[in-house]
Amino acid sequence: MEGGLGSIEKKEKAVALLAIADQAKKRSSAGESPLETQTFINGARRELTRELPDTKKMEDAFQVSREYQRARDPGQRPGQGV
Repeated sequence: MEGGLGSIEKKEKAVALLAIADQAKKRSSAGESPLETQTFINGARRELTRELPDTKKMEDAFQVSREYQRARDPGQRPGQGV
């Protein structure tokens, strides 16, 4: 397997995301403020990412960040010499 999530991990993540959504709806229905509900969602998704990291997405994000940094560094721009 080439990095990223396999089919089993994708299914596990989908089930977990549905569970987070279900809990968020229950919390909201119970009178929790929107800010508290959003804080719960953010924390739950962050924990899910720790438990089921998608290494392919992390690598893609790293590469995009690297390209952005290169574009911002004047010494690396074409035509300006190093």
